[in-house]
Amino acid sequence: MQSAVTSLDPTTPSGSAIAAAAKEKLMALVFDTLTRLDDAGRAVPAVALSWQSDPSSKRWEFRVRSNVKFQDGTPMTQEAIAQSLAANPSWRASAAGYGVVIETDTPAPDLPLLLAEARYAIIRRGSDGAPIGSGPFRITEWQPGRRAVFAANEENWEGRPFLDSIEVQMGRSPSDQLIDFEVGKADLVEIAPDQARRAAERGARVWTSAPMELLALVFTPGWPAVEDARVREALARSVDRGALTNFLLQKQGEPAGGLLPQWLSGYEFLFSTAADSGRARQLWPQISPVPPPLVLGYDASDALEQAVAGRIAVNARDAGIVVSTQAVTTPAQSMDARLVRLRIALPEPRAALTALLNELAASLDAASAAPLPNRATPEEVYARERAVVDSFRVVPLVHLPEAYGLSPQMKDWMPRPWGAWRLADVWLDRPGGETR
Repeated sequence: MQSAVTSLDPTTPSGSAIAAAAKEKLMALVFDTLTRLDDAGRAVPAVALSWQSDPSSKRWEFRVRSNVKFQDGTPMTQEAIAQSLAANPSWRASAAGYGVVIETDTPAPDLPLLLAEARYAIIRRGSDGAPIGSGPFRITEWQPGRRAVFAANEENWEGRPFLDSIEVQMGRSPSDQLIDFEVGKADLVEIAPDQARRAAERGARVWTSAPMELLALVFTPGWPAVEDARVREALARSVDRGALTNFLLQKQGEPAGGLLPQWLSGYEFLFSTAADSGRARQLWPQISPVPPPLVLGYDASDALEQAVAGRIAVNARDAGIVVSTQAVTTPAQSMDARLVRLRIALPEPRAALTALLNELAASLDAASAAPLPNRATPEEVYARERAVVDSFRVVPLVHLPEAYGLSPQMKDWMPRPWGAWRLADVWLDRPGGETR
């Protein structure tokens, strides 16, 4: 993988949403959660067998399994679960005879869904303070940000996984991963969306998820040149999302008019994705004084962002707007706007939009960034998303899938549609038929 994961501790911040997604994939190998998500994105039993809430959705009772052990052989008791979940300051978790009770100050109708997230993994602390899990694999070697080795947990409550071990190399660029893949040094590699089609045409076995990442243009709040809404709108309308998707991404993605992809929200088609350079050319002469050339930043280590930034600059020039691109190497760099990549956190519209708004809060006004009501209706979710898009402070560009190259030996690769791994179900068949 490209991300350099430095810690699997659920309480340690992960940095960007992309880095957090990589960490979550590895955490799922080691830790269990009370619930998990099925292919439809619904909460289903994991360590918890069942659950129920009071009418206010402020008090939840979870009945838990009695046969779960941590990887050091310690039984997972109700008290241990409550202690682990108590790390969330907005919850009051306590042990009960049948499991655990979680109480909240405000209604939490989505609590079973949230508890499937890796950050709510159930852990106990060893004598050295390191987290110990109960998942299908245990850590046998950990070189932060570089290499990790996981061995099968023989006493996993769901049964021993098929694989004896998994070795993960971190910090590997997409090009290096492809080389490893082509020479048979890796069974599973990440493939950049713009390379997925070419890899498949060369005979590689490629799997892609539903679009689970948003590539967007975000304007810097308070920056004088872009405080005029007409500047933001003109640049936004000049962008040709169709060209970004069809040519740069080789059709491995979807033009984004809204923050959430169509498969998740069901209403993304209501947001326009068409370029309107005519409107952009009308707006620009109205702005006085004429802004200096706009500076658009992109991640210096991301070839896709660099290519997209270059295409946006070309689209802007066609509309009479001068945009220069600049590689971002430090957070303190000054620029009018920059490209960001945001992962969709949960396959549920309200929760997913809430997470995106949290990521974008620094670029939005207080009303747009405010948390959505716990019982927000689909109409309320749409209205909030519409308000954010219509402000032109965040300009959705493309919804991207995750893509992976799979070796011919890999069998039963059945991740969730949004990309969550299920490596406990995978097995490898060596050439000649010897299973490993």
